[in-house]
Amino acid sequence: MKFSTALSVALFALAKMVVADSEEFGLISIRSGSDLQYLSVYSDSGALKLGSGSNSFAATVTDDGKLKFDDGTYAVVNDDGSFKEGSENDAATGFSIKDGNLNYKSSSGFYAVKDDSSYIFSSKQSDNATGVAIRATSKTGSVVPDFSPDGVASSSSASSSSATKSTSSTESTKASTTISASSVSSAASSASSSTVVSAISQINDGQVQASNTVYEQTENGAVKAAAGMGAGALAAVAALLL
Repeated sequence: MKFSTALSVALFALAKMVVADSEEFGLISIRSGSDLQYLSVYSDSGALKLGSGSNSFAATVTDDGKLKFDDGTYAVVNDDGSFKEGSENDAATGFSIKDGNLNYKSSSGFYAVKDDSSYIFSSKQSDNATGVAIRATSKTGSVVPDFSPDGVASSSSASSSSATKSTSSTESTKASTTISASSVSSAASSASSSTVVSAISQINDGQVQASNTVYEQTENGAVKAAAGMGAGALAAVAALLL
């Protein structure tokens, strides 16, 4: 048994260390009202550009925040901010997907630098640069789910968890109220004519409480208050005792 428990803990710890890459996506530029709208990221002799080239990339964000292309290369950042293809060892880190857009170092802003009939794909603003967003688009045309290498849960998951906790709390309250009411009713039914019983009151949230007023049933079945009797409370106790 001890071996089984230890093995389970080890496997769970190992599973947490293994984080899958993001879903594969295409890189489509977004700049409404310009010729940069809906261009693809592609390679031109190793330099990454935006255009309508036939050798456009599909990519994934890896579990360590690198942008990996479907030809096995990675996005590398030059000193001037422009991107090029390179090896995993030289790859830039800090990529993620948020709200359907590719992010680099927590920013969704990229730049297209005019270069003849195409644009150089860059992370820094410079002369002739125009800001663009890069939409992470799946093969079906929809945006891919958010992805962060740090493994932070999404807000939707947190909301779902909160809703589950709230539902469980409500069910527990209902069960508690039902048990309390049942117990009081049973005690009242078994009382004899000489039994002194506590008045029963019900507050707004459905909880059953005993008040400070004490009632006694006489031999002829009448109920009288020992102290502080109210007409409504008297009727409630009489109904329980009959």
